[in-house]
Amino acid sequence: MRLQDKVVIVTGAGQGLGEAFCKGCANQGAKVVIVEINEETGKALEREIGGGAVFIRTDVSSPSQVRSMVDEVMKRFGKIDVLICNAGIHAGGKFWEETPDTWQKMFEVNVMGVVYCCQAVVPIMIKQGKGKIINVSSKAAIVGEPLHAAYSSSKGAVLSLIRAMASELGQYGIRVNGLCPGTTLTPLGKSAISDPELRKALESGIPLGRLGEPEDHIGSVLYLASDESDWMTGQTIVVDGGLSMI
Repeated sequence: MRLQDKVVIVTGAGQGLGEAFCKGCANQGAKVVIVEINEETGKALEREIGGGAVFIRTDVSSPSQVRSMVDEVMKRFGKIDVLICNAGIHAGGKFWEETPDTWQKMFEVNVMGVVYCCQAVVPIMIKQGKGKIINVSSKAAIVGEPLHAAYSSSKGAVLSLIRAMASELGQYGIRVNGLCPGTTLTPLGKSAISDPELRKALESGIPLGRLGEPEDHIGSVLYLASDESDWMTGQTIVVDGGLSMI
């Protein structure tokens, strides 16, 4: 029970990686706050996990909704031990055809959604004298990935944000680290690679020979959220089957 009685907020929690993170943290004794814009999936996960979980519908690109969510967490639990910023959107296309609206929306959710959540939680963690923040980036942030310029750029910004926050917040006992997942078979991932030939081509380039499953990322998040990573900050764990090293 590595997270016994810790209060953990997970954004983008209704499916895929966020759902796996919620279940993994709950299994380790955490009280999990399911932050999700989709009410149907959020409530379903709340029911599945049971008494240790609460769903709060939130659009992370809205500063006012984020503040309301954090206020609700404090009313219920009185503390926030861990924030996992996982919410994100994805789009692809030729770089020269990606519209200003695509770029703006990508940064509103993938970057500012992280910023708003962190800004709302950091003052609370400063008062507590401790806290863990885990920002989810992507292997697209560290490799040259064609047809994903806007997405890659937004996830690259998250990596820079992790380092900047870590250097500033360490003095308050707040650790800020990140996770870079490779291509993973979440509902979104499956829809993007529904073509069997495309999937085969992707898998052939991965040293470990397969795409990821959401469960492949739980161990890294539990480590970063637990006391075991107390002397670690400003770092990012890459879990991608070895793809980014080549």
